[in-house]
Amino acid sequence: MKNFLALTATVVAATLATAGAQTYTPNLNNVELGLNGGYQQGLSGGITLRAGNVAGPFGFRVGADYSRVNDSLNDDANLGLGTWGTYKQAGGSESGHSTTLSADATYDLPSAVPGVNAYVYGGARYNMFQAVADFGNGGGKTTYTANQIGLGAGVAAGYAITGNLSLTGDLGYDHYFAGPISYNDGTNSGTVSSSDGAAYTNLDSLVNQPTNVVKAKIGLAYRF
Repeated sequence: MKNFLALTATVVAATLATAGAQTYTPNLNNVELGLNGGYQQGLSGGITLRAGNVAGPFGFRVGADYSRVNDSLNDDANLGLGTWGTYKQAGGSESGHSTTLSADATYDLPSAVPGVNAYVYGGARYNMFQAVADFGNGGGKTTYTANQIGLGAGVAAGYAITGNLSLTGDLGYDHYFAGPISYNDGTNSGTVSSSDGAAYTNLDSLVNQPTNVVKAKIGLAYRF
């Protein structure tokens, strides 16, 4: 009898210890790190970190993306002595890029296909946009910057290649609100906001800060 009680006490203690370990040990099986590339305002690459099923099917995802912007300045904008397109024809050029930070809530969708998972997401965006106008022929350069907040949503899916590695696809849509625009030509600099009326309208007509952005990317995700 004593041996039986001792064995029972040992099993109970082991069970409680195991339960305690399960309660306080984080479940890393639902954490994944992703790398992706594709289109987002232009050629783009990014990184994501997602924790799924944090509360039932709900989780969260954070990310950072860098994009080369194809059309950072508006060719039809009037610069006083001609349009920007006219300056480009005379030897001018433009370049631009965006760095976008995102924070999303996620919801895992049910899947009946082994190795396939999908989720929808939505949340906040913070975009840091920069465009450079090179006037050419010794005309100097002007750099324009705008920091914007926005909202975004989309759907992502993964197909397991191995136990921990998945091929991923991500299709989303972001909307950004116009922000103040800063300029610097090496001599003069300043910031213009919507409260400045016509001055902001004229500058905003030149600078193509993002508004509605479609995102389509593929990549790889590693699940810990």
